[in-house]
Amino acid sequence: MTWEIWLSGLVFALQHSLLASTVTKARVLAIGLGPRGYRLFYVVIALVTTAIWLGYVRSLPDQTVYAIQGAWNWVLRGLQLLGLWMVWQALRPINGLAFLGIREGQEGPDGFVEAGIYRRLRHPMYSGIILIMLTFPVQTQNTLNLYACVTVYFLIGARLEERRLARQYPAYADYRRRVPAFIPNWRMLRD
Repeated sequence: MTWEIWLSGLVFALQHSLLASTVTKARVLAIGLGPRGYRLFYVVIALVTTAIWLGYVRSLPDQTVYAIQGAWNWVLRGLQLLGLWMVWQALRPINGLAFLGIREGQEGPDGFVEAGIYRRLRHPMYSGIILIMLTFPVQTQNTLNLYACVTVYFLIGARLEERRLARQYPAYADYRRRVPAFIPNWRMLRD
C-alpha cells in the first residue's frame, strides 16, 4: 500500500499547492472574493481535502511496525507535547484568526513575521507537526509512509514559501541567513 499513500500524497500536494499559488489567489481575488474570503476558502478546502486524504490512508490495509511501551513511551509523549507547544507558539504571533481567514490581519495571513518563536526558527509549525508525527509510540506501515510523505511535502513547501517571502520582503534574505529553518541552533536559545 506504500505506493498508494505516496501517489495520493502527490495528488493532495499538487491540489494544495495549486490552491496556494499566487495565480490561483489572483484569479479568486479577481472575481471579488477578497483576501480574507480567499484565505477562509483556502482553509476550508485544505481541511476537507486533508480529511479525505487521511480517511483514504486509514482505509488501506495496515500492519504495525512497532509499539513502544514503558518509559520510552512517556519520552515520546513528552516530545509530542513539545511539538504541540511549537505549533501553538507558531500561531501566536501570526494572528490565528487572520491565518484562518476569519479576521483581517495587519499584514495579511501570508506576511513575514520575526516575532516570538520565529526569532529561533523559520518554520516552527512544520517542525512541531513533524515532531508530533514522528514520535508517536505506535507506528504502522501506513503511518510511517504518511508521515514521511507529509515531511517531504513540508520540506518542499517551505522552500517554495521562502522563495515567495524573499520576493515580497527584502529583509527575508537576512532573516533566512540568521535563523535556522527546522531545528533551532542551541546557542540561539540562550540569547
